[in-house]
Amino acid sequence: MPVSATVLSRSRTVVSNRLHTLLRIGRIGLRDRRFGWLLLDNLITTFGASFTLIALPFLVMRLTGSALDLGLTAAIEALPSALLLFFFRGALDRADPARVLWWCRALYVAINAALAITTWFGWISIELIYLLALISGLVWAVAYPAGRAAFGLYIRKGLLAAGNAVFAVASSLATMALPVLAGSLILASSGDHGLALAFAIDTASVAVSLLLIAAVRRRGPVRRRERSVETVAIDSDAVAATQIPRSYYLYLLISTVLVFGPVQILLPVLLVERQDPRYFLIYAGQFVGIAVAAGLASTVGAAMHGVLRKILACWSLAALAYGLLAWNANLAATLLAFCLLAGASNFYGIQSLSWLQRNADASRMGREMTWFSAATMGAMPLATLIAGWLIEREGRMHAAKWLAVLIVAAALAGAIHLWLRRYRTDQRTAQADGLRGPMASSMTIDD
Repeated sequence: MPVSATVLSRSRTVVSNRLHTLLRIGRIGLRDRRFGWLLLDNLITTFGASFTLIALPFLVMRLTGSALDLGLTAAIEALPSALLLFFFRGALDRADPARVLWWCRALYVAINAALAITTWFGWISIELIYLLALISGLVWAVAYPAGRAAFGLYIRKGLLAAGNAVFAVASSLATMALPVLAGSLILASSGDHGLALAFAIDTASVAVSLLLIAAVRRRGPVRRRERSVETVAIDSDAVAATQIPRSYYLYLLISTVLVFGPVQILLPVLLVERQDPRYFLIYAGQFVGIAVAAGLASTVGAAMHGVLRKILACWSLAALAYGLLAWNANLAATLLAFCLLAGASNFYGIQSLSWLQRNADASRMGREMTWFSAATMGAMPLATLIAGWLIEREGRMHAAKWLAVLIVAAALAGAIHLWLRRYRTDQRTAQADGLRGPMASSMTIDD
């Protein structure tokens, strides 16, 4: 068969598989409303968060004009996630994560309402923003792993990767148009009333999501965590075998601090510097990247080695995007760079989270999601502080250049680590089988 015909056949197979997955998700969604409710909750909260995502950087920059202050605000908000790991990492295994998520969302309503009111009446200050960011960070430190754990327990295993992909596309669809709306609202306002209105929209959105979380809780989880003493004794070896190695979280930590976290500061700084509505098209470019990534990431393999290789590929793509930002700052280059960053970030996020949700034992889902939260949201303070410091010291384009260089170095180190780990795994397998030389095997999860 000619090569072109083979490629065409494979492409048709991939498209057919994607359509089959989407139809299967639709059928299950009609039978099990939990999936639909969680998807709607994701859309509503994303709708509100999109306004705050734009409004808060503008508010900080209007108050102080410092990229470092913007990085410090994000760092204060993300720091409690790391504290949760060290002091309360097993707490979510002793509670219903959906119930915890509901209470966190209720607290969010109060926090966002306070931010909207103080901004509207001109009572806001950078010190008050720091305080609200700290309180919000404490709530988010619990809400983030609770939401991931609830998804892992309330959604069927076979739907996790595809479900995360659908969530990513739905979120990106919302964040494509909404920041443009929010940005237009803010830029059209000479004072802070536009900012206050953006925070109020976020408040109302989170309030509506409380009803959806309550409905999901009434249906109960798909995967039960309660286990009898006999079952625990029999399955103790199996549970130990499914422990997620801490080296897995090291890759997630590097992804947050060095690869994708700096975008949280780089993008708003660029928008504030440009003051050009055309640059809000970045969100459209990000949607394109996310949509492509979600289609490619809707299935996930069982081997950790394969997931980590994909993460390294995402790092390489991100390094290319940062290099593009450092090389040229015109609109076309910026759109392409953020499209690549969004695609790489979401492919990495869907693959890493879905693999973790599939392989984590149900009785330890809360603990593993807490580790995931610490390696992602908990590490964000380092990412935002590094990005803010680099931009303040070197300028935006030189900061992008340094990020590209550091990511390339990290990707090379990661490739060497995977090769060494694969070699050691093959050697152990060969010794166990009484053979000489490496055998073909995949990386296990018993680091």
